[in-house]
Amino acid sequence: MITIEPGMAFGTGTHATTRCCLEFLEEATASVEQESITALDVGTGSGILAIALAKLGASRVLALDSDPVALKAARDNVRINRVRRTVRLSRCGLGTVKGSFAVVVANLTAETIIDLAALLQKSVSAGGYLILSGILKPKSAEVLRRFSPRPFKLARQTTHKEWVTLLLKRKG
Repeated sequence: MITIEPGMAFGTGTHATTRCCLEFLEEATASVEQESITALDVGTGSGILAIALAKLGASRVLALDSDPVALKAARDNVRINRVRRTVRLSRCGLGTVKGSFAVVVANLTAETIIDLAALLQKSVSAGGYLILSGILKPKSAEVLRRFSPRPFKLARQTTHKEWVTLLLKRKG
């Protein structure tokens, strides 16, 4: 169970994109073939996806957001959910993140995902998963072209009303 007080930040768990991300996070964390799961949440908002990752067994979660109001809400939610030892919040940009992660989630807009495509690709370790959401249906093919067929393959796609969420697996 996750308790969320979003304040002025995005992410209460009721929006279709957040719900689809949560579903794919469960699938990805259960499928990762690593003893220690590391994760990255790009655009964390309220912190709901980072908290979910911690509760799903990630040993380390880095949650990024450029909005100080969102980071304050996320910090409060991380504390309330007792995952401070696992989730690290940062205002740094994706370009400054070193290393790669078994699970990366970005619930943004299609345009932002396209702009960050190269950095998102680099952030996923071999055999890892990338979850992309916040994509309106007309933009989904364009987003998918940025990641597939190399170095990712589409593992699953879901559509809820006008929103598309992609689960991509990086080739090992």
